[in-house]
Amino acid sequence: MSFSKSWLALVPALALGACGSTPQHAEMVSAAGPNAPNSASVDRSKCDDHGKTVVTADTNLDQKADVWKFFQTVDIGGQKTDVLTCKQVDLNHDGKVDIVYYYDDKGAQTTMEEFDLDFDGKFDLTVYYVGGKKVREELDTNYDQKPDVWKYYEDEKLVRIERDTNGDGKVDEWQYYEGGKLDRIGYDSTGSGKVDRWDRAPEGEDSEGAAAAPAGGAAAAPAAGTTPPAAGAGAGKTTPAAAGAKAAPAATAPAAAKPAPAATAPAATK
Repeated sequence: MSFSKSWLALVPALALGACGSTPQHAEMVSAAGPNAPNSASVDRSKCDDHGKTVVTADTNLDQKADVWKFFQTVDIGGQKTDVLTCKQVDLNHDGKVDIVYYYDDKGAQTTMEEFDLDFDGKFDLTVYYVGGKKVREELDTNYDQKPDVWKYYEDEKLVRIERDTNGDGKVDEWQYYEGGKLDRIGYDSTGSGKVDRWDRAPEGEDSEGAAAAPAGGAAAAPAAGTTPPAAGAGAGKTTPAAAGAKAAPAATAPAAAKPAPAATAPAATK
């Protein structure tokens, strides 16, 4: 799956405007198989305008809102304060939401982001954050509204990619990274949901090359008894490419938009 150049070119510096209504947006379905990870629980009420102040912007001056910011009034230290809970963006000005940002209870850090990469009104990429750091990505590479590639990060470094390469809802390929480089790949060739074959990564393979290695879907870690061989243990085979599989956009994921300057947010109520 590739990122549209037009999509990336549309990421602007967003300014706040007047209040207005908010559009409805799609959600990526979380239909995982027996060994696939479930999507994280997210409080979607953060993007519900009920009981919130909604501030909008018209970035292309076409008299239509294309940015929506949701503020919840909370009590902080005895003072009523408006806290940012959600931001929605229509990048290509077609009336559909293309990016959604969910914020923590303080409105300071992003907890989840959703992206519609091909502007079809359906989300194709979900990114999760903990403590402001990216911990997981879920991608829908065949655009069926079901994630088939899962990427895991530690200290924002890629450590594992899991794929569902045949679209049956089960993880059948596990890629492991050591020091930012692809180290080994496990395959489930029998449909059991467990690794039954291992390949070592080609010498010199890095995270960029890994994205083009066997592609497809992915899921949870291998079951007990399928621990991969230790890094550097023995020689292996050159990793075969999965037929018809698409490469997941590892390093090209769109950057999170920054919250608007504090001065443009609704004034805190004393």
